Amino acid sequence: MSDEDVRVRTLLRAFGDDEFACWLLPDQQHRHHVYRNWFGMVLPHAEQHGEVIVGADGLAVQIWLDGSSGPSSVLDEEGERRLAELAGPRTARFREFGELAAAHHPAEPHQYLAMIAVDPAVQSTGIGGRELREALRRWDAEGRPSYLEASSTRSRNLYLRLGFRDIGTPMVLPHDGPTMYPMWRDPA
Repeated sequence: MSDEDVRVRTLLRAFGDDEFACWLLPDQQHRHHVYRNWFGMVLPHAEQHGEVIVGADGLAVQIWLDGSSGPSSVLDEEGERRLAELAGPRTARFREFGELAAAHHPAEPHQYLAMIAVDPAVQSTGIGGRELREALRRWDAEGRPSYLEASSTRSRNLYLRLGFRDIGTPMVLPHDGPTMYPMWRDPA
């Protein structure tokens, strides 16, 4: 299996059936098809406009984007078009999230953790926290703050332990969607 396959697999296993994914795309078969293709587009875009960090034998994947000029997109224009084709009418949910996230996104220069995925087989073993601490040490050394949107209270609690703090109000997604927590971390 190629590195890209391992990264997509980890992203899909970590996010394919979480609350946010189910809100975006309720049908599991459609969701997995869209997510597999979406992650396949996100990874090369992130490599050009940020950094993809793969650790722990591919069981953890971080997608960081450069937030030095405001909100960063995980896809380019062509990727957005392709996502719309794949998601069909559910594209509206992707847009709703994107608009809400952009409205909460800080203007100050920062590193944006767009996604961190840990394979469910090794979740709650400390791998995610360890991998994230390594990236945060790099941003600390460069004097760069970090921003993310926590997708659950469980992940929010991890980020609080790693020095993130809540900024602004939580993002409550429409149509009975989940709550996301915008968080900021100053360099240590």
